[in-house]
Amino acid sequence: MGRRQQWVYRVEPEEFPRDFPRRLDRFRQAAGLTWQGLARRLRVNARTVRRWKAGAKPGSGHLLRLLELAAGLGLLHHLLPGVGQPEVSAGSCDLVDED
Repeated sequence: MGRRQQWVYRVEPEEFPRDFPRRLDRFRQAAGLTWQGLARRLRVNARTVRRWKAGAKPGSGHLLRLLELAAGLGLLHHLLPGVGQPEVSAGSCDLVDED
């Protein structure tokens, strides 16, 4: 029997966006939240949000909560590059038939 082949995988980590504090501020303003209000909605300490504002990277759990909040508000395009604004189509509007 021969030797088993070994595979070596290299995973290049994605680079975190350098302009994240600017994106976070743009999202916060579009959501109509104060920094304190953003911290409350994310259920994090206000100090944590201040660190993000200063350039610290959010942990994976916090980032997930932030992206879920942005998606729920329809503002994900403020945080993620390459995500366009949601388009409003006729099928997505609730029309009320008034008699």
